[in-house]
Amino acid sequence: MKFHFFLILFFILVNKINAMDLLQNIESENSLKKWEFVSDKVMGGISEGKFEILKDKKNNFLRLSGIVSTENNGGFIQIRTNFDVNKENFNGIRIKARGLPSEYFIHIRTSFLLLPWQYYSGKFVVSEVWEDHEILFEDFEKSNFYQPSLFSSSDIKSIGFVAFGKNFEPQLDILKAELF
Repeated sequence: MKFHFFLILFFILVNKINAMDLLQNIESENSLKKWEFVSDKVMGGISEGKFEILKDKKNNFLRLSGIVSTENNGGFIQIRTNFDVNKENFNGIRIKARGLPSEYFIHIRTSFLLLPWQYYSGKFVVSEVWEDHEILFEDFEKSNFYQPSLFSSSDIKSIGFVAFGKNFEPQLDILKAELF
């Protein structure tokens, strides 16, 4: 019986060591400095939005909200953070999310992508209750035909949570986000 307990504890610790938390210390307005809001206004669109840190019971989470419009060749709002992974052994991203029911996306940029419209995209669907989602990097789609089809986690330079591609009023809450 003790052996099973230690075996379970070992696997829990190994999973924590092999995960990289993207929402470390989101406790205050100072934490917002690690994240950047971007909309299609950078290319002439008219989408608007914001992000903020909110509290649900005792847990802090990020909220992306606004209005996405496809007018003027637009159609997105996002929050993103820059960082260096420096490890090749991550296979995907795990998030706990909720929001206004819709499709949302994770956009990853790597050191090989130089133009702003280049990214890898992973799709997930949220409901109004907290749900876990795992998206493997091999399932991400490239935005342009001339990008490499696959990428390594050590090449990741930024990760964004995105409301994209249709006219709607998104609200996306992210409680947990980690590479695994």
